Amino acid sequence: MDDIRTLRLSDEKAFNTFNHLLTEEKEAGNPFIETRLIDDYSSFYQKTKQLETLSDQPDWSTVTSYYYFRNQEILAKISCRWELEKGNLSEIGGHIGYATLSSYRRQGIVTKLLFFAFERYKERHIYDIFITALEDNIASRRAIEKVGGKLQDIITTADGKKLARYWINLERITA
Repeated sequence: MDDIRTLRLSDEKAFNTFNHLLTEEKEAGNPFIETRLIDDYSSFYQKTKQLETLSDQPDWSTVTSYYYFRNQEILAKISCRWELEKGNLSEIGGHIGYATLSSYRRQGIVTKLLFFAFERYKERHIYDIFITALEDNIASRRAIEKVGGKLQDIITTADGKKLARYWINLERITA
C-alpha cells in the first residue's frame, strides 16, 4: 500500500536505504540529485521536525518534507518550502523540491507527490507555486508541465546552470 507522510522515528531503516541510494546516484554523476549522506538519523529527524515550524537561519524557509512509502520502503520525497521570500527561493529555489529513486521513475510518483503538496499549500492559503528544474532535466520539466506548470523563463544561475522557472496557480488545478 502506498502512503505519503512525514518521517517517523521508526522509519530509520527505510530512510537510510533511501538516502544511501540517492547519495550513490549523486556520486555516480547524476547532476539532478541534490542530497548528502545522513549518518545520524535521530539528529536528522529532530532537525527535520524543527524546520517544519522554525528555521535556525534568517534566510531559510520553514520546510516540511513528505515521503512516498510503499511496503515500508521510501521511493521518493517532496519538500515544501513555505516562505518563498526567504533567501533565493523566489529566484532559483522555488517552493518545491523532490527526488525519486531511479528504479521508480516514470511511474507517476512525482505527479502524485505534487498533487499531494498542492493540497498542503492550499491548506496554508498559498495558491501560486513557484517551482524550478534544470533546463536539461526533461523528466522533471515534463512532470511540472503535466500538473499545470507554466514556464516563466529560463535563466542562467551564478554557477552557470540553466534553470527553467515555472508558476502553477492552484486555483486552476484539479487532481
